Amino acid sequence: MDRIQSFIEAKDYNSLVGACERIELQRATVPNDQWDIEEIYALLLLGYVLIDDLNSARYLRKRILSSNRRTEQIDAAWRICAALWERQFQSCYQALNEYQWSNRAAPLVVDIRETLQKRVLALIRKAYTSIHKADAAQYFGISEDEVVPALMSEGFEYNGESGILTAPKLIPVKQGRADLDQFSRLANVVLQLENH
Repeated sequence: MDRIQSFIEAKDYNSLVGACERIELQRATVPNDQWDIEEIYALLLLGYVLIDDLNSARYLRKRILSSNRRTEQIDAAWRICAALWERQFQSCYQALNEYQWSNRAAPLVVDIRETLQKRVLALIRKAYTSIHKADAAQYFGISEDEVVPALMSEGFEYNGESGILTAPKLIPVKQGRADLDQFSRLANVVLQLENH
């Protein structure tokens, strides 16, 4: 479990998921009590959320149910996965907050919240020109009083009378057209490389 803890502390979630998957496989082939498989399952579900692999979380859930390894923490982790699968952000935040997570799982939960809020921010910037503070608060899992300064620090403007937050204007990235001169230079470079 020391390696698992080091991956958590380093926020190396791909390695965490890989290590938990190996433990699950080793445990299935050579049963032993070296690892608390229920905690490994909970960490693996949370790790899948952090690497944005909800499909693998679904398959893990099936394996957990078939092996009858459910615990309260595993169920709480699954509620997060299910809420994200259905894009029910408010339910996800509720699932993050309503359970007393183990010492190993707690840092993952904090990172899930932060990662989810970053994803939601990117989504709101792309999908909305303006949004009411009550709706924004639900998307971010914080109070209306907290969401206004948080989004204003990200460039949003706030109208206190209407309660509307206006997203900053996205500056379109201009992609230059490749002209014949650029193609000619590229062709010359390729020919020079082939001749040497």
